[in-house]
Amino acid sequence: MSDLAHQVFAGYFGEEALRLQRGRDDIRVRVRYPIEERSRLSELNAVRIRTPRGFEVPLRSVADVSYGPGYAGITRTNGLRRIQVDAEVDYARANPTEITNDLQTNCFPGLRAKHPGVMMSLQGAKRDTAESMNSLFIGFPLALIGIFVIIATTFRSYAQPVIIMFTIPFGIIGALIGHLVMGLDVTLISLFGIVALSGVVVNDAIVLIECINSLIANGMPVFDALKRGGARRFRAIFLTTITTIGGLYPMIAEKDFQAQFLIPMALSLAYGVGLATLLTLFLEPCFLGILNDIRRLLFAVRRGRWPTPEEVEPAAKRDEDLEQLQDEAPAPPKAFEPAGD
Repeated sequence: MSDLAHQVFAGYFGEEALRLQRGRDDIRVRVRYPIEERSRLSELNAVRIRTPRGFEVPLRSVADVSYGPGYAGITRTNGLRRIQVDAEVDYARANPTEITNDLQTNCFPGLRAKHPGVMMSLQGAKRDTAESMNSLFIGFPLALIGIFVIIATTFRSYAQPVIIMFTIPFGIIGALIGHLVMGLDVTLISLFGIVALSGVVVNDAIVLIECINSLIANGMPVFDALKRGGARRFRAIFLTTITTIGGLYPMIAEKDFQAQFLIPMALSLAYGVGLATLLTLFLEPCFLGILNDIRRLLFAVRRGRWPTPEEVEPAAKRDEDLEQLQDEAPAPPKAFEPAGD
């Protein structure tokens, strides 16, 4: 086959016979068939092949010729030949995640069994998803740290921000349940919605805990404030959740092709906010009660006596701290008064 390919190549492309020096130019002289024989495909049948014994025989007598597409170029990766297969995704029927999962489950194992030397790798949307996931693994923890710092600065506490951020797992669970109910796979856009959800679900917990702290600061017993705070902030939290879900529902219910790309993000936000709101109203007061019990236990270990719930609650001393700061603040300068006559 190598001899056949070399002789056909030499006849049509040319075999270098000699080089001539003409001034500063190096001229290569090639020998090949005349232009009349190279311009007609039928002349291929008249090509003569020289055998190892020196005889010339027709090409058809030593080879079976068939017509097919030729390679414009051969690409290689790490020395291995590479074939790239491209396809456009019909988002009305499937998304890239579903397609790649089906290929890895049903197609690739058969190809590997039939061709053991073939290596396959997914690029395109799969590679972009992997790169975005790597950035999320870095950016999402930084976002959580930023949320914690802001809440801790506002509440002047390190324990209550942790309780507030417990709503983030509730929202993530709600987003996953929403995808399960709607029969959708969790895609990269879904993860973007979960990241955005983390900054939304903490708002209800902040409103609820701030109300509870205000009631405790005004002298209400701790456990009465826990019950009263949920009742006072129920309407505000409930209305916020209903309006958020109501605003996202038209996008979730949209059947147009243009909206299919954003439905997973809207689904994560809507279901995540809904479940996080219910769990916030029920569980956040419970967490605050558990935190108060832990504070009382630590106080008893240090002081040797069991304190009242209000005695260990920092919110009960918030007004005293504000009054102390106001007393320690420098007096404002007096206005200039001109001297009289």
